[in-house]
Amino acid sequence: MTLAALTAGGLLAPFPVASHLAFLLLIFAAVYARRFGRRGLDLGIFAFMAYFLSQFARVQSHQLPQLTGALAVAFAAAAVTRFCLVRTTSYGILRRLRAAFNRRLRDAQQATSDLLADGGAGVRRLERRLDRLHASALLLQEFLYEAPAGMLRDTTAELDRVARADATAQRLGVRAIRASEDSTESSAHRVREAEPVDLTERDRVALRPAAVRPSGPWRHTTRQAFQVTAAAALAILGGHLVSPHLWYWAVVTAWVVFINAEHTGDVLLQSGRRLIGTVAGVPFGYGLAVLADGHTTLALAFLLACVFGMFYTPSASYWAVTFFITGSLSMVLAVLHTLSPELLALRVQETVLGAGCGVLAAALVVPTTVRAVAEMRLRELLFILDHLVRCAPQDGVPRPALDAHDLDQALEAFRQACRPLVHPLNPRRAERARVRRVLEHVEAASLHARSRVGEITHHRLCGLHNSADSH
Repeated sequence: MTLAALTAGGLLAPFPVASHLAFLLLIFAAVYARRFGRRGLDLGIFAFMAYFLSQFARVQSHQLPQLTGALAVAFAAAAVTRFCLVRTTSYGILRRLRAAFNRRLRDAQQATSDLLADGGAGVRRLERRLDRLHASALLLQEFLYEAPAGMLRDTTAELDRVARADATAQRLGVRAIRASEDSTESSAHRVREAEPVDLTERDRVALRPAAVRPSGPWRHTTRQAFQVTAAAALAILGGHLVSPHLWYWAVVTAWVVFINAEHTGDVLLQSGRRLIGTVAGVPFGYGLAVLADGHTTLALAFLLACVFGMFYTPSASYWAVTFFITGSLSMVLAVLHTLSPELLALRVQETVLGAGCGVLAAALVVPTTVRAVAEMRLRELLFILDHLVRCAPQDGVPRPALDAHDLDQALEAFRQACRPLVHPLNPRRAERARVRRVLEHVEAASLHARSRVGEITHHRLCGLHNSADSH
């Protein structure tokens, strides 16, 4: 896929109109392929970056063999590093997962003790520690389920140990939270009497959708494919007006602001973070280029340091990732002896243009509002919570086994959907406060439901062991 996109970009270079149309078709196909999961997303990103490389390097048809060889060397270097130099084994992954789980278990136990000792202070801290412990337990359990046969002497015993420890910590943590809530019940009752507004109704109105979510043939990937293609077309037109030779920077920005974006609010946040990272990275990259002026070895060392920072930085800090990307680009241009302040200023202009095109396309081309997605995610979360409550065994009646994995995924999806609403830059302070209260309510409900699942799992495991011992 990479070689095909690179070859197409090189062969179509003498024909600008055909090259731009091919770029737009590739963008549409790359975004549409995201419906096939992680593999489709990766293939689309590789195809887009290969075509972008052909525009950035201004590849001609006679240069394709050399560039193909360079790509082969790069892929070989990545494979040697991944499978030989820094090889990751199943035992190494298991050891790190165990260490992380044990560390977070100690943190949860310490937070529970602190909550009981402080008389009710630190509830949110304990809830966060329990969430992290449960996430670590899920990672370890998923790895054990998919681990190669024979890697452990008794995988069932390891799963049992993780489930017991997680269930015990969750149960003790919830009991500590309930004890702290009981101790402050009288003061909370006075606060409710002083507040005449119905908090439940007020919080519910905060997430009422302002627009109807598209349905029918407009799947998320189809809708986003049209949005990204429209944004890229606008970026190509505007980019040529700003710079006929560097228009592709605007297209790159219009592309990346839609990655992992589910609604217009996500695109707006991604655009702001991209712009902040680029503006902050321009003086940083130019400063490194001045330090390395005339020293190619030092410039390459700075380039490697920027690449390390780009991959080491968590993906959630997108502005920081963009910061190091801009620094890496500055080092590449410095090595090629084409770096100048005017060129970096032009990059900022193209970034602003691409971000604006992305926001405009997200708002006008089959738009999906933040509230519509948040409402949908909240309904899914409440449905799963209701299912967990209904599946709880009562009066000795057997019920289906419970699984909190879907609950965790639904809760994380709801958190992601609400990010623009609770962002500090959201000008609607009252709405921001209401949505935060809704998040606190559902997080607390999910914590109690997960504790209930842990208790049931713990009792079932005890029953299985007792029956095994009797046999």
